[in-house]
Amino acid sequence: MQKATGFRKHARSVLRRIFHLLLDWLGIRRFKEHSFFGSLLPQRAVIADFGAHRGEFFAALKSEYSISRALLVEANPALAETLKETFGKESDVLHGAVVGGDNKGAVTFTRSTNPEASSIFKEWSAAYGIADQVDVPAINLSNVIRKLGGRVDLVKVDVEGAEIGMLQSASVSDLASCGQLTVEFHDRRPPLTGRDVDDVCRRMRAEGYLIVKPNWPSGDDVLFVNLKSMRTIKRIEFRCRVALANALFIIRRRIFGSGYSS
Repeated sequence: MQKATGFRKHARSVLRRIFHLLLDWLGIRRFKEHSFFGSLLPQRAVIADFGAHRGEFFAALKSEYSISRALLVEANPALAETLKETFGKESDVLHGAVVGGDNKGAVTFTRSTNPEASSIFKEWSAAYGIADQVDVPAINLSNVIRKLGGRVDLVKVDVEGAEIGMLQSASVSDLASCGQLTVEFHDRRPPLTGRDVDDVCRRMRAEGYLIVKPNWPSGDDVLFVNLKSMRTIKRIEFRCRVALANALFIIRRRIFGSGYSS
């Protein structure tokens, strides 16, 4: 019995190593719960970080990749000030909350006792306890793309539910201006549902994006890859890469009962 248990542990360990070797070969990287194709980033990448928090994702990214320009977006005023103090010389910091549509006014942002649960949706923040509410400037994808010169290589989105409205209302031209979007969807409690995520995914496919789900079937780490920004031969290559990546993530879930985050 002990030998059998030891063999199973060894076999699982070997399979995990193979899994990560294959992901490296495919060019997939993962920083702070967000996956992306590192092989698609140019030598001097342009980055947009929606829901930058304390800059954890940006710090990890810039430690391994050359970044020519970055814009960190954060709704929490205290965290926005911290970002300016920490990364002000390396990136631009924009204080505001992400919204859908062309809202140019202010939006009420509810701060939770758990900073990572703060949101424009009061009911989302309430699940963890409400600290207070503040009015902050409204920001959308178009604002950020324009500030970054019209093209963004990687967009990271972790905005506690606002991602649905942001992507549903984004213009065709704005989506065409993004190389990759790595998104954490928050559909496990009202007002959002899995159907909202499915609607966004259908919209993104229609706009020419391939979709990778590293934590399949969960939507807490979804990568959108813009095929239209690639040459024809590279499009064929990346269709194959994405298909293989999704197969690997499904197999991992079936074997280990866990996603990429485990």
